[in-house]
Amino acid sequence: MRIFNNLFEAFRRRVVRSNPGLPNDFDPDVYLKLHDDVREAGVDPAQHYMEFGMAEKRPYRLPPENKAVVRRLGWGRRSTPADFDPAVYLRLHADLRDAGVDPVAHYIEFGEAEKREYQFPPFEYLRSTVFDPKRQTALLVTHECSLTGAPVLVYNIAEQLSGSMNVIVLSLGGGILEELFKELDVTFVPAHYARFSSAHAEYVIGCVTRDLSPSFAIVNSIESQWVVEPLQHAGVRTVSLIHEFASCYPDPAARFNAMMTLPQQVVFSSEITLKDAARFVSGYQPERTHVLPQGRSRIPGKRTQDASAEKEQQRLRSILRPSGQQAPKYVVLGAGSVNYRKGIDLFLQCARAVLSKVGEGQCRFIWIGQGYEPRKDAAYSVYLEDQITRAGLSDSVEIIGETTEIETAYQLSDLFLLSSRLDPLPNVAIDSMFFEKPLVCFDKTTGIVSFLESIGLKDPCVADYLDVEGMASKVVRLLTEPELRSQVSATLAAHVAESFDMEQYVRNIVALIEPVA
Repeated sequence: MRIFNNLFEAFRRRVVRSNPGLPNDFDPDVYLKLHDDVREAGVDPAQHYMEFGMAEKRPYRLPPENKAVVRRLGWGRRSTPADFDPAVYLRLHADLRDAGVDPVAHYIEFGEAEKREYQFPPFEYLRSTVFDPKRQTALLVTHECSLTGAPVLVYNIAEQLSGSMNVIVLSLGGGILEELFKELDVTFVPAHYARFSSAHAEYVIGCVTRDLSPSFAIVNSIESQWVVEPLQHAGVRTVSLIHEFASCYPDPAARFNAMMTLPQQVVFSSEITLKDAARFVSGYQPERTHVLPQGRSRIPGKRTQDASAEKEQQRLRSILRPSGQQAPKYVVLGAGSVNYRKGIDLFLQCARAVLSKVGEGQCRFIWIGQGYEPRKDAAYSVYLEDQITRAGLSDSVEIIGETTEIETAYQLSDLFLLSSRLDPLPNVAIDSMFFEKPLVCFDKTTGIVSFLESIGLKDPCVADYLDVEGMASKVVRLLTEPELRSQVSATLAAHVAESFDMEQYVRNIVALIEPVA
């Protein structure tokens, strides 16, 4: 065997010497094994590489760790799996497609070791039991199924539309809402593989249009952007629902361009987010772009009171309004995921300023939301914990996780503090106003400002941009002046239901995309 190897190496070196310019590590045996067309044509491998292969960037060797592949190839045999699809392999891997490499050769040399996909996953869905071919079919796209604002909005739209038409829910990510979606009269398509992949998005939209024939599509959130171009190519009329601030993204033009220019209609939830996006996307059409505040979303989940609900409600009571000497006079509530955009650090600054005016122990500040993990999150949570300690807020502030009984928290609070730096139209703010709780926020940070201004509440409820002292002063007035608080609550009660009507919101969206519906 050693003699054979020595003879082969001598042959390889002779080939290289006789072809100046040929790479020193050129392996004619591997080159023929990797390229069936060259082998079957019976041409000299070195000559072919010099004339054609080099320009075509054909591989000519295997790395040391893949030498075993050479031994198992055998003349005239591919080492690719039986279901390997070269066209799909290139669709899935843009880097290979752009480089113009041979897909079979690449998979043999690198792809198998890198565990690269070479087939699309099977198209699977749970079909609605009440599907009626005579009805229109609405395709709703959600970027995930978490119990957060955007997916909950899709759930509410699906719940409403399923009474009058067929509904397909295409989910690009997982979450606890998946099982709740399946309980609705909808066809549910889990396609988590398509969340961040244009090739997978194109594939799943092709399958949906082929098998389920949607009449139109509603694409929710900028995080679902991958599907709008495939929908356009498939000829499906589409409306995109955009809630996010473009300025929150490192490359806003790239993220927002497709969602603002390709669909037949574009809906922003607030004027402030539309103006923000318009700074970065110049090709959108104003006549096809609309501002429609979303309606109040019903939180999915159990609809009946049970022991676990009662236990959670009692837990919240003990946190927000503890009995005995610790009982606070006032309770201020904040809510949302714990991150910099939500401004929990500003919430804490405001708490300190308010307590200095109303007195220590007179007010509790409670933040409800996922993500407060000081032992794991060194980017934000650890500094919030330190801020609470150094500011002397440990007895007055508490940050707790998500709750299924947040309505109890609204009921127990006196005021909702929206401390976000940027927050388009948060459901928690809408919910708190439905409970007639005064709300204080910063100007130029949220679409809630436009609503408060439209009903004459800007002065008592809107502080200057990130002016924490100004915010604290407004909070103190609303807490300590019962007449003002009652006036604000009454004004909210008179306008909030009409302004945030989910049924009307859904009707308006459908009318935009399907005027004949």
